[in-house]
Amino acid sequence: MTPERKKKAPAATPPATPKAPKAQPESTATTQEPPVLKSLYSPEVLTNDHKNINFHDFIAIIPPVFYDVALLLFMVHGINTAPYTKVEESFNTQAIHDLMMFKATEFDSYDHLAFPGVVPRTFIGPLIMKLVTQPMVSIMTADGKKDLDLDWLLYIARYMFAFITVHSLRILRQGTARAFGYTVASFFSLICFTQFHLVFWGSRFIPNTWALIFVSYAFGALFASWNPVTTKETLDVLRERQRIFGSPPTSLNDGKVRKLKISRKAPEEVPIPFSLVVTLGSLTFASIVFRLELLALFVPLLISEIFIFKHIKLVPAITTVVLFALVSLSATVFIDTPMWRSESPLWPELQVFLFNIVQGRSSEYGTSPPTYYLTHLLPKIAPLAFPLALRAYIADPRVQRFMNPAIVFIAVLSLVGHKEWRFLFPILPLVNVAAAISLTRVHRLGWMTKRSQPANTTGSPRFYHKPLALLIPLALAASFIVANASLEVSSLNYPGGVALRAVHDYVKMSDVEDGWPVVHMDVYTCQNGASRFLEMGRKDGWTYRKDEGLTQDDEFIKAGFSHLLTTTPELHVGAGWNELGVDGKPVGPAKGSRWEMVPGYIHALKDVKVDFGPGGAAAWIQETVDKVMKDGIEWRPKRHVYGVKLPIDVRKEPKIYLLKKKGWRS
Repeated sequence: MTPERKKKAPAATPPATPKAPKAQPESTATTQEPPVLKSLYSPEVLTNDHKNINFHDFIAIIPPVFYDVALLLFMVHGINTAPYTKVEESFNTQAIHDLMMFKATEFDSYDHLAFPGVVPRTFIGPLIMKLVTQPMVSIMTADGKKDLDLDWLLYIARYMFAFITVHSLRILRQGTARAFGYTVASFFSLICFTQFHLVFWGSRFIPNTWALIFVSYAFGALFASWNPVTTKETLDVLRERQRIFGSPPTSLNDGKVRKLKISRKAPEEVPIPFSLVVTLGSLTFASIVFRLELLALFVPLLISEIFIFKHIKLVPAITTVVLFALVSLSATVFIDTPMWRSESPLWPELQVFLFNIVQGRSSEYGTSPPTYYLTHLLPKIAPLAFPLALRAYIADPRVQRFMNPAIVFIAVLSLVGHKEWRFLFPILPLVNVAAAISLTRVHRLGWMTKRSQPANTTGSPRFYHKPLALLIPLALAASFIVANASLEVSSLNYPGGVALRAVHDYVKMSDVEDGWPVVHMDVYTCQNGASRFLEMGRKDGWTYRKDEGLTQDDEFIKAGFSHLLTTTPELHVGAGWNELGVDGKPVGPAKGSRWEMVPGYIHALKDVKVDFGPGGAAAWIQETVDKVMKDGIEWRPKRHVYGVKLPIDVRKEPKIYLLKKKGWRS
């Protein structure tokens, strides 16, 4: 009987307990608020997915490093296609060569002392390239070789500079992923990959590329600060890795589970996060050292983030900017004053500003109307991204937040009469981010189903989103094909480099019988490809000179030149040298000329015209489709792009000729 009583005693208590739980859900159900519904077309609904959890887009599942490697390889292809440099890159190219080749005791041999240019430029960029290229040069010469060929050093320098550019875009992509999602970041990388100007000029030593690099670092850090990694998120990732791999990573206290506590300070207790220090420091350094006009981008950004969005605190921001400004200004003055042998402290960017803006000398190189940047130059460097960025700017307040400073930057530049596309180069990555947001919205709306539609959203995709989504890969593919074709065409803009290489092929080292050559390069040759990196005979006794102001043939003879690279051979061999004689052959040099024409010439790009052929556009499209369907797509970049002949006519013209002094034997 006692066991039964013990069973009944606890059985008497259950009826009292269920009553309380039944009443509790009824009271909570009445106070629970319904979920907030958002429109499917709200800016953050389709893009704010920085872990790619809700959508699992195939474009975002691809490992991000794939995009970085692809962009770097495309830049390397651009370097191999057009390795030489032009006048815009002249100072930095020659300075990098001098720092790599000459010792401190050979400072008098530096090119900028003989040819200083109209304004001084900073040596900080070339010094950075000297530091980053030295390890690779040391590795390549570790087998006992005395040195590398000069042209190899040019390739190495450009490869490393391309790597720096890609790394800065990687940081911007990572920040974009934090702020807008992995799909936006992936589309950003694809846009960069298919953009000719970014691929072609991202490895060229102009101050605007340096500015682009630091702007990318700055905005990548800024975007990351908009959506920082929380301690809880870090713990969740570590626990997930422990669940998958069975034990935590070795960095977690030698494989033992470490009980992490939330020790980070609240955001309001931190004076200024490290990411914002990177933003402020990068823009301050780039403005003072490389391009002073970046202040037109930096100042509006700083004002908006401090006073409008309350994202940065005033006192820490000003303190950080002042400290970086003092360090940057001290660095450029300390380095550039002795390098330019200036008697007074020299700040090169200030001299550039005074020359271009205060004195108005930039107008000597041509002027354009105020709207030229928006109507011509931005569509030129971002033909696909520019209209997409405009759409994103109109629809998304987040885009307005980082593009408004860029618009102020464009407006300030528009006040200056002289305009060039490269002045807009630093903000090109920002345009690409805005364009990527537009592509992401179209992409997700086009492929969205009822099951994949975000929860708690209203509305549905329109009928035209699917066709637009199908057009995205076609547009990116077309942009890539145009970029690849543009690389081939642009390689014809450097005949000076080709001509200087041809001199070494013509004058064989072993065949020299009358002393070492003394080669003169005219202004056109020097401005369109020739550089000190191509003076490969200097170590064997060759002499290369680019004397200016020589107008008479006698002056070239008296100077002792043995070979001339010139665009005006008639000055030396007579005006009718290329006229045809009675035998149908060129007449050649006039009697009494002291120069001989070396057979052949170096051609340069004359112009590019659209030419669909005799049948017009329709016939070209039909022929292209038939060829692709029949023969497939093949890689033949020298003649066609992927086996498809583009509807363009690239016309070339003879430009540089090689003359040899009579009596000089080789």
